[in-house]
Amino acid sequence: MNVLIYGNESFLLNQALQKKIKELVHVQDTMNTVFYDASSSTFSMLKVIEEAQTLPFFSEHKVLVIQNCLFLTRGVSLKDQELNELMTHLARPVETCTLIFMHDNDNLDTQKKITKKLLELCEVEHVKKLESNEFRQFLLSLLKERKIKMSSDAFEEFLKRMDHNMSVSYHESEKLALYGSEINLDDVEALISRPLDNEAFHLVNALLDKNLKQALHIYNDMMILNMEPLSFSGLIASQLRLLYQVATLDKEGYHRQEMINKLSPANNVNVYRLNRMLNLARQTSPDRILGILNYLANYDHRSKIGLVDKKFGFELFLIEATH
Repeated sequence: MNVLIYGNESFLLNQALQKKIKELVHVQDTMNTVFYDASSSTFSMLKVIEEAQTLPFFSEHKVLVIQNCLFLTRGVSLKDQELNELMTHLARPVETCTLIFMHDNDNLDTQKKITKKLLELCEVEHVKKLESNEFRQFLLSLLKERKIKMSSDAFEEFLKRMDHNMSVSYHESEKLALYGSEINLDDVEALISRPLDNEAFHLVNALLDKNLKQALHIYNDMMILNMEPLSFSGLIASQLRLLYQVATLDKEGYHRQEMINKLSPANNVNVYRLNRMLNLARQTSPDRILGILNYLANYDHRSKIGLVDKKFGFELFLIEATH
């Protein structure tokens, strides 16, 4: 039976994929496992189906992994011939080959024929992002597994800096284990970087709250990390544009899943990120967001043509945007 694995947590998606490959071919190699990127301009579903119908070499079974299956979402489609061939293949699967369809989001368009067919005929695994308490337990289990003792204040800071990212947490906990078995708050602050997207979100939050003190505090922290003001302003602009889209869609009466379908995959919006943006959007207005974007665009233009120092100009932007 062919397989569909989808969801918004890349770490768990990869775990599910590796487990399934191991079940099917035991030991993965280039002869029995082939990866395709469905988002590539050179991708051809006809070639995948042709490969699936070819007997495997040097093994009894082979696996074809089709990643980034955007054709299962709204706005992206396979060519008619590819779609027809795939529908036929799904109805009559080959015993010696398993297709694994991967999509790293929840935004499947269940009204599409191909999506309906996959959900009907494939083994389906829906991987969901961990809830806050589940993610906390995941971090605690990682620390226990690596025999790391961490003070409570250090753990809370570590939790904050991991920003619900399981993949980053896995690698950062490995780094901490190499450093030592007892970790305090100073160690976390020195060794673990804060996610820039998260910092940009908190800065946007401070701007909307007209909290200049908090905005300057976040900005100064970024300068300590040698972050270029223009680079950081790009992250802020990205957050503001997404926030404006969310605020506008919310005002027009869109539901959460409809927003995700409309905003993804270009903005990499999952349920967790949307909820955070939606809570912020409901505390302000689209006009207020556009006003801050205009201040930011003015700073960007003036600094790039040399009318204002980049660092001083950014501080002026923060003052203007919070008043």
